[in-house]
Amino acid sequence: MAHSYEKIGKGTGLIKVGRELSSGRRNAVNELRDLCVEVEKQGVVDMVLDFSKVKVCPSVVFGNIIVLAKRLKEKGGRVTIASPSTHVAKAAKITGLTNIVAIADNVEEAMKELK
Repeated sequence: MAHSYEKIGKGTGLIKVGRELSSGRRNAVNELRDLCVEVEKQGVVDMVLDFSKVKVCPSVVFGNIIVLAKRLKEKGGRVTIASPSTHVAKAAKITGLTNIVAIADNVEEAMKELK
């Protein structure tokens, strides 16, 4: 599996996104989507997506993140993208993703913002 999950606290989870996502291959994109859904089913409402290993991001992933963020917002939760590459951060801003999810320089900053 390209991605991994770590429970951080009650209702908060960290998903470490694998570098395979940069390839844009459908299985890497689907694995991330499915992992987010599985983590959400466990009662996690605040998610940090660690993009430190991702150089570029397929636009379909932004769509999946928007859907996730809207579902979590209904439950009082949030999504934060941590450690995005310059390219990913720029694309997130251009597409309007930053209007829906927060962007943090690193995981530690993202966790502070969720408290």
